Amino acid sequence: MTRIRHFLTLLSALLCVLGCGSVALAQAGHINWGPWDFDWEVKDGAGLAIRNVKFKNEEILYKASLPVIRVKYDSSCGPYADRINDYNLVPNPGCGGARVCQQTYSAGGRDWLELGVLAAIGQYRIYDVWYLSNDGWINPAVWSRGLQCLINHTHHPYWRMDFDINGFPDDQVFVYDNNRGNEGWGPGWHKYTNEQEDVKNAPTSRSWFFRDNPTGHGVGIIPGGNDGSSDSFSAIDVAARLYHYNEDEPWPFNTAELGYGNGEDIQEKDDVFWYIAHLHHLAADGPSVWHEAGPWLYVSR
Repeated sequence: MTRIRHFLTLLSALLCVLGCGSVALAQAGHINWGPWDFDWEVKDGAGLAIRNVKFKNEEILYKASLPVIRVKYDSSCGPYADRINDYNLVPNPGCGGARVCQQTYSAGGRDWLELGVLAAIGQYRIYDVWYLSNDGWINPAVWSRGLQCLINHTHHPYWRMDFDINGFPDDQVFVYDNNRGNEGWGPGWHKYTNEQEDVKNAPTSRSWFFRDNPTGHGVGIIPGGNDGSSDSFSAIDVAARLYHYNEDEPWPFNTAELGYGNGEDIQEKDDVFWYIAHLHHLAADGPSVWHEAGPWLYVSR
């Protein structure tokens, strides 16, 4: 099935030369840094999205975004469905006052590109950011501080990742557990055949892999160390979905759980991967302490 593609219209503010530290008052742009080439945008309440992402000239992602951060307090406050739009972006004091922060640095023996936006949502300050390394790692992260109510609560960021590795057909989604035998894909690996949800399992080192069947190239997804555990409000950690054009939309579920799942076949089709973190905030920590969560992705060839 032919996918309908939308081309971005670049707005008036263009990216400065890397290393200048920021891009002010921008809603969309393009970045070419090291092995990475991609577009970015802030629209549809989906946070800072990256599009048409290529690594070493190979297509990796059609679009990755943050459609919602669901927030659940332990008692009578909320719940909320926070969404980052251009109108709630604020100047980032840690990035020269820019609303869209772009900077580079070195850490852990790698060079990194950081691209992020700071949003003010009620009493919260949310930093929605992408970190990309020169050797193929991506870390989407949410940093949060503030207290809407003086009650313990959990932020549940939902990342939607439409991987298109060498194009959109022939996608495969796998889960790894170190206690599983060989089902034909190597020890530990199991192939999802239909749309489904899953949860993390640290004792078996559970992780996921999104693969292009013709080439075997793919992207691994590893839970972040601060990503917390699912609960009765946000009961899943990942979800595999068949791509539908009308499901690439502003978050339609308000404070309810992710939908779109009806058991459709996802084998060698055009698929989408959702990842959910669970960022707990103790009221006793106060409003000024930053908390962070997000998965680690790695390009594999």
